[in-house]
Amino acid sequence: MEEQKQQQNKDIFIFRLRVAKGIFLFMFFIIFSFLVKIQIVQSEKYAGKEKKAEYRKIVEPSQRGNIYDRNGKILAMSIPVYSVSFDTWMINYKRKKDPSYPEKLKKKLSEILGIEEEEIEKKMKKPYSMIKRELTLEEYKKIKREKIEGITLTKKYKRVYPYGNLASHILGCTNIDGEGIEGIELYYNGLLRGQEGVYLVLKDGSGKLIPSIRKILIAGQKGKDIYLTIDANIQFIVEEEIEKGWKKFNAKSISAIVMNSENGEILAMANRPDFDPNHPGKFPPSYRRNRAVTDLFEPGSVFKIVTATAVIEENVISPEDIIECENGKWFVRNHYIHDVHPHKKLTFEEVIIKSSNIGTVKAAMELGEKKLYEYCRRFGFGEKSGIDLPGEIKGILRPLNMWSSYSITAVPIGQEVGINSVQGIRAMAVLANGGYLVQPHLLKEIKYSSRKIQPSFSKKREKIISERTAFVMEKILEKVVSPEGTAPLAYIPGYRICGKTGTAQKVENGKYSMTKFVASFIGFLLDNRDKIIISINVDEPQPIHYGGLVAAPIFRNIMLRILQYKNIPPDEKLKGERKIVWYRKNETERYH
Repeated sequence: MEEQKQQQNKDIFIFRLRVAKGIFLFMFFIIFSFLVKIQIVQSEKYAGKEKKAEYRKIVEPSQRGNIYDRNGKILAMSIPVYSVSFDTWMINYKRKKDPSYPEKLKKKLSEILGIEEEEIEKKMKKPYSMIKRELTLEEYKKIKREKIEGITLTKKYKRVYPYGNLASHILGCTNIDGEGIEGIELYYNGLLRGQEGVYLVLKDGSGKLIPSIRKILIAGQKGKDIYLTIDANIQFIVEEEIEKGWKKFNAKSISAIVMNSENGEILAMANRPDFDPNHPGKFPPSYRRNRAVTDLFEPGSVFKIVTATAVIEENVISPEDIIECENGKWFVRNHYIHDVHPHKKLTFEEVIIKSSNIGTVKAAMELGEKKLYEYCRRFGFGEKSGIDLPGEIKGILRPLNMWSSYSITAVPIGQEVGINSVQGIRAMAVLANGGYLVQPHLLKEIKYSSRKIQPSFSKKREKIISERTAFVMEKILEKVVSPEGTAPLAYIPGYRICGKTGTAQKVENGKYSMTKFVASFIGFLLDNRDKIIISINVDEPQPIHYGGLVAAPIFRNIMLRILQYKNIPPDEKLKGERKIVWYRKNETERYH
């Protein structure tokens, strides 16, 4: 009986042992499977969680590309600026070896940065506390030289415009994050901004950053440098002369463009009022507006070049044909058209030279509405020029089916049409380059590493009129700058200058104002050595408002200085041909 009982206990023990082994093996299998799942099957997932738990991702801004003029003169650049913060982990580590280290650090920083020790002590108590933003170059050099431990330097970039206001409307500006918000800075922001750097900063057990221990994930790359078509020296000339004109004529605003008529390269573009892109926030938004591309105005008599070109190209009227100009007043389509100065009979050439509204409208009526509209479109009106600047307006040119019976008497003389300065100079360039509509542009070259990319803007040329018509128009526009024309004040002795004046009434409350005008002149140099064309647009000049008296002299001053800068001497055969004729007060009307 006793043996039977012992055997029974032995069987129970063996059973229990087997159950324990089974449970142990089952638990081992579960744990082993779980470890396999974590370490092999889902290793990437948990590795990511581990990295996330131990590191913080920091984004470091990239250095923005530089902007240069066509000659390599730097117009915009990004310089590194450093801020200094405490590395709390390193301070605690150093304190273990030297309990007085925080005091030594506090004293040294006070000497270098000129901050009271009490202020530094307050900041030292906060983890990763900023000590000072945007160190001076001298402060940065001292900190680097001293090799101070317990602090960390954070690098950012500051956009700097070495020439201040110069070319401000072309260059634009950036915001506090270094992103372009105006001008070229905005239009080519994608090229200039570069690649941000990304790195991981280690955290201690309590989650505090250890800035001294970092791991780079993505190395930052500087943005691409760009070269513009503008010439800083010509830009300076333009800005200096329009500044004088702005003040002399008490104008609301003034815009000027200098362009190569052959390829559309903008050599200068300026407006008044302007701003300093280093401190854009100190100026009203209206000062930052690039009026040459954003502002709409009726061109007035400048637009007569389109009408004249169309009738000559279509052989409707020749320059010698006689037109009755009705002694300055003509009733047509239920309203009167007036000339500023009355004329009876004029050749069509004289109609343009003397800027007769009546003669121009009569020629346009011979041409017809459909053809006139077609040529307006050919010259690029009613659509954007495509200039590489933000904010360009397309202007106003109503579709032909929206023209009224009055339109054929208004559009030919620059009414019912809205343009910007870029569209105006582009249209005149057609007559200066033999009949091609060019692409106005500012980007000349992109440069990064050792590579250079040249855009194809200059190759975008469309033949829209014959060379013969362009030649005939040049002859007529050269006489506009003669004593018999409306712009003798644009004349430069020894040079052949062509151009057209405009004096347009501004529209207020749906009616033409009798006191507010836009005075303009667009002219070019007839010279095989250089294809210079200049547009001047003056808004609300006072007390005189005629294009020939306000805009033409500004054109002359700019052109003369550019010719001197480019060392283009006068033609000896033309020198002394005539003197510049100033106006008499009772004859101001002829300069419209």
